Amino acid sequence: MDGYIRRFSYDGTLEGFLCTALAILRVKTMPDEICPDHRADAAAEYLTVRTNMAEAEYMYSLIGRRGSAEVQQMVTDLFLTDTPGMEKLLFEMIYLALRDGGKIAEDYSSDVMHRAHLAIRDLYREAQSVMVNIDFFRGKEASCAVIDPHNSVLPVIRKALLKRVDLDDLIVFDKRHLLMLGRKGDRDMLSDIRRIPMQMPDNGSEAYELLWPAVKDSKFDIRFAGDSGIAPGRRRDFDPLWSMAC
Repeated sequence: MDGYIRRFSYDGTLEGFLCTALAILRVKTMPDEICPDHRADAAAEYLTVRTNMAEAEYMYSLIGRRGSAEVQQMVTDLFLTDTPGMEKLLFEMIYLALRDGGKIAEDYSSDVMHRAHLAIRDLYREAQSVMVNIDFFRGKEASCAVIDPHNSVLPVIRKALLKRVDLDDLIVFDKRHLLMLGRKGDRDMLSDIRRIPMQMPDNGSEAYELLWPAVKDSKFDIRFAGDSGIAPGRRRDFDPLWSMAC
């Protein structure tokens, strides 16, 4: 498709990426670049894809039907990695799943799948390391910690952190990815606070001073896409996509 824009940008959420993958499939082209809006090259021309939950759910469901639940999980995991060119690699993996089915999850001879498996393995190894070594500042009302992981591990370790019996109310802030896990009482949230105009903390003590008041007053209520609301079992009827076999 000569003259067609092959650079795509999205809002940085998993749902946004899935909508972008769907848009690329519909125009039957291979992308030169896929990136979040905030990383887009100001000198280049991008097609910005708007996030639509219905289409994101459809794309996720399609990956499960044409691929497998294992491939769906790999999509979610790979999205959390900081591997170079993650979005393009993730699109290539989805392409293979739609074309060849769930068997791609065990195809270690494929360069795409080999790179995906290595990135996901690195994600879980780092998540375990962060979980073991996390250092909390014990404030009067909450325990707070700041982490700086290479990958976006907070969605991976979220449940384990919330199950710790030695912690009550808490904040864990990922200063590299600007994500915050907060819990007060029986409520918890995982928030992307990139667009919130405020000073960001560098340590647990600062997190207690800067972020805890907002969590305490329930001012943050932003669902982080890495903790997607997409339900794997849900299916919708849409027009067929471009045949991935062509």
